[in-house]
Amino acid sequence: MQNSQRSIVKIIKEVCRENNISCESFSYDWIFRLSRDSTAVHIFGYQFEKNSSTSHLICSDKCSASDLLQLSKVPVVEHTFFMSPVNIKYVGVSGNWSKLCELLNRHGKLVCKSNEGTGGNGVYLVSNQFELENAAYKIYNRSRAMAVCPFYEIENEFRVVVLDGKVKLVYRKNIPYLLGDGVSTLRPLLVAYLKENIDCPVSFNIPDEDYSKILDSGKKYYLHWKHNLGQGANPEIVQDEELVGRLSDLALHTAKVVNIHFASIDIIETNNQYLVLEINSGVMMEHFSQLNDSNYQIAKCIYKEAIESMLS
Repeated sequence: MQNSQRSIVKIIKEVCRENNISCESFSYDWIFRLSRDSTAVHIFGYQFEKNSSTSHLICSDKCSASDLLQLSKVPVVEHTFFMSPVNIKYVGVSGNWSKLCELLNRHGKLVCKSNEGTGGNGVYLVSNQFELENAAYKIYNRSRAMAVCPFYEIENEFRVVVLDGKVKLVYRKNIPYLLGDGVSTLRPLLVAYLKENIDCPVSFNIPDEDYSKILDSGKKYYLHWKHNLGQGANPEIVQDEELVGRLSDLALHTAKVVNIHFASIDIIETNNQYLVLEINSGVMMEHFSQLNDSNYQIAKCIYKEAIESMLS
């Protein structure tokens, strides 16, 4: 997608036009300078001039954020830091492999990813040493450090958008799935699904033996293990007030620990507990806002409030 086609670009320009804010764009609409009266602020990508550089760097570093949240007794998915062998001199000579294998033996499955990556790209689920070595090789080819966490059977994943100590949006990320009818095997169910969802962005990794399995009536077969909206998951606004309250409390506590003012916080539900997965200092609502006009207006209201708070 070209920068000029992003929802946030359209929203920023609309907000500025409707609220007497001067708007200048640079670098193909990747950087905006907004000014009103004698105040000027900037938006860089999805980063608003609301957060300190330190808070932004902490949130961008999965292992650092995990360490700080653990220190403050926030329930969080533990991420372990592994420096690239190219830079291993900075952390000692013991190397990575023995500790990586110990983690794999302890948990059975691991998720490996770039320590500073976003969007679910370059994230690998590993269950043996070959997969672990392959994941590490690919990650270190483009990143100076790798974050490794245990694999959790995620029942639900949520995103909570926080602005200035208040929760503005809570939604669930729903992974696409096939629904069994007790008669059909996986293959015709998948074909039928793809005919109805031509633009489905999910990249399938279905074991060959699964195609011939008959799904029990009402049983769900998830098409991916990742909950990223950019990889096929769909946003659903959470209506349950009790659940919203519980997720809000956790998200606000998380934001306070790292001193972040504007962020989206991902929380997973697993084994009847809620854990913070990561903190995003760049608030991206592209897929959410493109789903329908109602979502677009929600995103616009949140971005408008963030802009107004920067200019006040």
